[in-house]
Amino acid sequence: MREALKNAHPLVQFSALVLVGFVSMFILLGAIMIPFALSGSGIGFISNPGSVSDPNEPAVLVLKLMQIMQAIGLFVIPYLVFRWIYKQDKTYSLINVSGRLGMILVFGLTIVSALPLINYLAEWNSSLSLPAAMSGIENWIRGMEADAEALIRVFLSMDSVGDLMFNLILIAIIPAIAEEVFFRGTMQPLILKVAKNYHVAIWVTAFLFSFFHMQFLGFVPRMILGAVFGYAAHWSGTLLLPMIGHLINNGLAVIITWYIGIDAIEESIETIGANEGDALFALLSSAVLIAGLTAIYFSSQRLKRKAPEIEISEA
Repeated sequence: MREALKNAHPLVQFSALVLVGFVSMFILLGAIMIPFALSGSGIGFISNPGSVSDPNEPAVLVLKLMQIMQAIGLFVIPYLVFRWIYKQDKTYSLINVSGRLGMILVFGLTIVSALPLINYLAEWNSSLSLPAAMSGIENWIRGMEADAEALIRVFLSMDSVGDLMFNLILIAIIPAIAEEVFFRGTMQPLILKVAKNYHVAIWVTAFLFSFFHMQFLGFVPRMILGAVFGYAAHWSGTLLLPMIGHLINNGLAVIITWYIGIDAIEESIETIGANEGDALFALLSSAVLIAGLTAIYFSSQRLKRKAPEIEISEA
């Protein structure tokens, strides 16, 4: 079976992996929902998670556990199957630190510095309006966004350091690993096999990465981040860089929310770059992002010349 999948067209392989992901996800979600349903609590909130408003409701814990199961089933299991198919393929090694410590440090600082730009793009994206003839679609999008925002706020409601740690695992660590092994570690290499051009593979993957989240008022900044993660993975030859970037991006949101909640920092920090008069921050953030990616590219080329035995993707 492995050889049959390996010899199949990359799009057939991708379709098979997506099917594996959905089947795995539904099995794992069932493992969470069935006991809860049998307890008599009901699962009506699943069809409308935005209706959950109390962070202490049992439904919130169930939704968080479901999010973990979704990440494992939809992303991690297909990646494991992909690596089983391509046992000897070292494209985008899972964790490869050799000769890359400088890249890791630079990329981490770059993602932190990119926050004002991401916030600026998010504000610009959310202000876009569709033509009047498409008002129904726009209302649907904004309704979905409002529900998602409400649920995120419930998830980010934290009363203790334990809540903070759990949310860092749920919102930062798990997505950083699960989404990157699937999008940059599985989807991007398969698209590259078809497109034969890494820029196309990176941007198509970034588009699908953003589309998957189904939050269209933040589509552009999420796609930009996806592309940044894609270039970092391709040039460095390891998934460690995009995982760290993803972790920092999501983790900062959790940590900033925590400090705002305990009145340790101003709320304006959460939207730095999008606040009135912050345009300069966004501009400087753009420059740092470009400089950081450029540094990673040239570092990868130097590493490739000095140590050709170390796996680095062709530019």
